[in-house]
Amino acid sequence: MAVPTNMRTGAVLGGRRRWTKWIQWIIIVVVLGEMVFLLHLDQLNGEYFNFKSFAALNFSLDNDVEHRAEVIHKDDSVNRSNNESCEEWLEKNDFLGYGRNFSKSPIHVAFGENQVWDSCAVGCKFRSTVSESFRPDGVLRAASGLPSWMEKESCHILRSMESSSYYPENDLTSARKRGYDVVMTTSLESEVPVGYFSWAEYDLMSPVSRKTEGAYAAAFISNCGAHNFRLEALEGLKAQGVRIDSYGQCLRTREGRGVNKLQTLRRYKFSLAFENSNEDDYVTEKFWQSLVAGSVPVVVGAPNIDNFSPAPNALLHIKSLNDIPAVARQIKYLASNFTAYNETLRWKYYGPTDGFKALVDMAAVHSSCRLCIHIATKIRSREEKQLAATLKKPRPCKCTDKFGVITYHLFVRERGRFQLHSVFLKSTNLTTSGLKNAVFTKFKSLNHVPIWWDERPAVIRGDGTLKIHTLYPVGLNQRKALYTPHFHTDVEVSNYVEANPCPYLEVIFV
Repeated sequence: MAVPTNMRTGAVLGGRRRWTKWIQWIIIVVVLGEMVFLLHLDQLNGEYFNFKSFAALNFSLDNDVEHRAEVIHKDDSVNRSNNESCEEWLEKNDFLGYGRNFSKSPIHVAFGENQVWDSCAVGCKFRSTVSESFRPDGVLRAASGLPSWMEKESCHILRSMESSSYYPENDLTSARKRGYDVVMTTSLESEVPVGYFSWAEYDLMSPVSRKTEGAYAAAFISNCGAHNFRLEALEGLKAQGVRIDSYGQCLRTREGRGVNKLQTLRRYKFSLAFENSNEDDYVTEKFWQSLVAGSVPVVVGAPNIDNFSPAPNALLHIKSLNDIPAVARQIKYLASNFTAYNETLRWKYYGPTDGFKALVDMAAVHSSCRLCIHIATKIRSREEKQLAATLKKPRPCKCTDKFGVITYHLFVRERGRFQLHSVFLKSTNLTTSGLKNAVFTKFKSLNHVPIWWDERPAVIRGDGTLKIHTLYPVGLNQRKALYTPHFHTDVEVSNYVEANPCPYLEVIFV
């Protein structure tokens, strides 16, 4: 029997309705999934990076290397095409897509002067206030008494240029125990050192003036209650026959009011650069002004003052009162020997050591910018861990060609910059010279201009040829970076590259 047309039509429509309902549910599920994804992406690209606890960020970057070795290392280069080099394959397959763009979403630091550091390698903004709508990545000098959300979400920063001898809270161990995530002091072991030195502030290569004063040395000391033996040292030198003109409040022999200190120092062969405490890396304007003036500094202060010397024989160091007779004899000898004295100032004419340039070059990037780079590096490292846990396919970090030669993928940036550049190192050339040549070749191909170029005096910039002073793992403090050898043997290079997939390195050019 024929089915009525209206019944056939109703059956078809009923089936369509059922399919329409299923399609609607499918669309709803897809839209909800898309919304969850976009919400997550928005959090990554938002105005601030919201971690439940910044303490989770406060890990050694060396640990990140270990994490990469355990989680995301896999050589999958067997799948590359025959015409593709290992370098090309790694460039294409060995990368991570990060969520936060620090140019569009800058690092925010609260309770500092309102300032935007436009020239910084990452977006970097300081503000004097905070609010629920402005949640900073970092908070200056505020380890307690903050809103609960800020206690959890922001890193806590201690910044001071005072000696820990006078301000014990500035001691690194003490500061970290009290909850500071980032310490900024004169110590080169702090996360972001804030030294008194810079090419911009001190005209270190200014010419030497004629020494016209009858006394050997000048002293400007006004704190007579220093936490060391500096007054005893001054009196001890006098007792040894060293003629000293004292312009300060302590043991004064010359009127110091209205005197231009720098111009005065230029007339003396020696300057008593006596600090108020003896603490590693605590080297204040007393020392740097002596160098500017071309007056040989006689130092009471930092035990490691030799690390700050522009040349091996450019200063005299009184480590204890027992040194006074020997230092007094040296002062009198140099003062009476024109040739020997000029040798102490030789660096003024021929340039300081590479080690000295590497130290002062650090200040070519302002400490506030270096703080933002440090925080951004921490955030990026944390994001890498999160991404590593969700990657469908681990990062390769290396590639093996048909001859069995392995190409290792390294990432290198200049100190003071944020962007990392790919550098490739062959297993047949895992040597000190191989590593340095690979880094040099990469940066030369980029026509790289050292970050200190505009800051350093023209007379010691050189001809523009890149020269590597040192290479070290990202995250190492500057004391170790500058004064502990890294990658100085072929075995060290080989062991490090093989044990640390996709290593992140920093280079200092001089």
